[in-house]
Amino acid sequence: MSRNVVIALILIALSVIVLVFSRDQVGVSLVFYQFRALASLVYLGFIALGVVIGILLK
Repeated sequence: MSRNVVIALILIALSVIVLVFSRDQVGVSLVFYQFRALASLVYLGFIALGVVIGILLK
């Protein structure tokens, strides 16, 4: 296995651990909109956004 694959698997595992243990509600404040959501869904959204940005920059 290459070094990049191992690093990616470690990051995925850490992300899953954080998502599983984040059950609180958090407030999200955008420029013109404010809402409350589960922390795990907010984190998942930011992880997905980071992956999309990473793919677009590659």
